[in-house]
Amino acid sequence: MEASQGRELTSQMRRSTGSFELVLSPLLFALVGFGVDSLLGTVPLFTTLFAVMGFGGACVRLYYGYQLEMDEHEKDKPWAKQ
Repeated sequence: MEASQGRELTSQMRRSTGSFELVLSPLLFALVGFGVDSLLGTVPLFTTLFAVMGFGGACVRLYYGYQLEMDEHEKDKPWAKQ
């Protein structure tokens, strides 16, 4: 594998982390919520609440990460706001 192919593969893998965040964050939060529910005896409540919080947090993180990346691309453009 050439160096340029390795860089491209690394770049593509970095971009694909958003999909993992959207899946794993709610899953991990739901598992924690399920543990809390098991202790308290309120099975669907905290599982659902934590899963929604995990998904919302992942969406917010992806949004602000995208905004930061776009600002980095735009800062060197001649039409960019100064």
